[in-house]
Amino acid sequence: MKNASLSNIKVVSFDLDDTLWDCAPAIEAAEQALFAWHQQVTPAIVKAHDPESLQAFRTSIRAEFPELQGCVTASRLAGLRRLLAEFGYPEKLAEEGFTVFHRARSDVQLYYGAIELLSALQQDYRLAAITNGNADLQSIGIAKFFDSIYAADLTMPAKPAPEMFQLCLKDMNVPASALLHIGDNPVTDIVGGHNAGVQTLWFNQYNARWPDHLKVPHHQAQSLTEIVSLFKEQTV
Repeated sequence: MKNASLSNIKVVSFDLDDTLWDCAPAIEAAEQALFAWHQQVTPAIVKAHDPESLQAFRTSIRAEFPELQGCVTASRLAGLRRLLAEFGYPEKLAEEGFTVFHRARSDVQLYYGAIELLSALQQDYRLAAITNGNADLQSIGIAKFFDSIYAADLTMPAKPAPEMFQLCLKDMNVPASALLHIGDNPVTDIVGGHNAGVQTLWFNQYNARWPDHLKVPHHQAQSLTEIVSLFKEQTV
């Protein structure tokens, strides 16, 4: 890992999915909730589709509308509208179906130490969330920890593009050297952070090998509690 000091950090930004919680179980539960909604509200769809074929349908929609791929909400809504229209249901039902999905998608189990980490850092740093996802932090109960929340949408490119990082720097009025971004994904989080010139911390809870072709992160930790210790060691 590249040597870097945390002594100049003023703002800490977090990725969310797979950094503060395990995303896969939430998405699986959300898909199940949406399918149950289809069973109740749009029975003709479930007569023609099972969960696997609906996933294939969503994949085809993403391929058909690549301009929506940077916004998971827009992509999901576009798929629902198309599906509803094909079976003669009003497209306005897409909002209802998405609400069911989004509520379940935001019902996450925070990793051990997440609240303690956010609470500890909030005492000395301004915190931001920088995410390509669409989890509802109010529903999860952690929105109170963040001064700013940035999520990719149709006007804000997804990581690893630098725009969300750059907007965070502008809003916080700090230089790139004063921002540390913490995330699990080598490309979206670490390369994205490097693209914006900020410090990076790879949350590597599964002790994976760093991809040789990518620029290494400045810091690494295998647990959220280890991140707290890292800050204590480097800022005393």
